[in-house]
Amino acid sequence: MLKKRYIILLLIASFFIPRSFLSVILSENKKEVSSLSNLENNKIFIDTYKAQCLKALSFYPELKNANIEFREAEIATTLVARPIISSFFNTEYERTYEVIFNNAADCEVPFSELPEEGQVGILGHELAHILDYETKSFGQLLVTGCFYINAHSIRNYEREIDRVTVERGLGEKLHDAYHYILEESEASLKYKNFKKFTYLEPHEILEHVRESGISGGF
Repeated sequence: MLKKRYIILLLIASFFIPRSFLSVILSENKKEVSSLSNLENNKIFIDTYKAQCLKALSFYPELKNANIEFREAEIATTLVARPIISSFFNTEYERTYEVIFNNAADCEVPFSELPEEGQVGILGHELAHILDYETKSFGQLLVTGCFYINAHSIRNYEREIDRVTVERGLGEKLHDAYHYILEESEASLKYKNFKKFTYLEPHEILEHVRESGISGGF
């Protein structure tokens, strides 16, 4: 009976209490993981892209202990990051996220076609999403999901995530990815127009890099 009440209270709390606060409460009796933990901790990689993933992760030390699975599937875009919803309801409140590489035969721009530095940049964008998700309660994440109902809401959110990516020192690498997609790839005009509308354009990224004074260190 007590366990059932605990689970109900956890579900209610997960809607309203920020993730960072709730996770501290639930893990107060756990031993802290050493700050020297390497970047592979709690990660599942695709061998082909492991080096790029580790390089992108190095710009996000806050995610060193986050549970992240990198995998392949047929999706609508080159790459996407999202929480695994079922992981929100375990009693230790340890979330798991997945970063999915599009392996569909008709993928507009396969990840493997991007320049190597661009691969790190676009991975950095997806990790910025996970960084954002980590700070939010379940209810706040539902609100974030509602952004994707409206094109203008998507635009505002994705461009903000781009700015976070630039501020992490990945601006030049993100520029390489977006420049390739818009100027060099064989993607359809419809796809390119969607990218132009939704995300920062390459020249906007470079402007933000200059304004912030932050350049990639790798």
